[in-house]
Amino acid sequence: MKNIKAFLYMGSWTLIIAIILYSQGAHIHFRELNWAIGTSLILLITHMVNMAIYFKVAGNEPYKWFK
Repeated sequence: MKNIKAFLYMGSWTLIIAIILYSQGAHIHFRELNWAIGTSLILLITHMVNMAIYFKVAGNEPYKWFK
C-alpha cells in the first residue's frame, strides 16, 4: 500500500512540473541553449525529488521481500 501511495505522490509532483513546463513553453524553446539547460536542470531536480518522495513515503518496505 505504501508503494501505491508513493507512486501517487510522485505522479502528482511530476504532473505539476509538467504542467508548469508546458505552460511556460519549454516544449517550444527546446533548441535554445538557456531553455535546454534550464529544462534539463528542472527535470533532474524533479527526478531527485521523486526519489526522495518515494523513500520518504515507502521507506525500506520494498526491500524487505525476504523476511
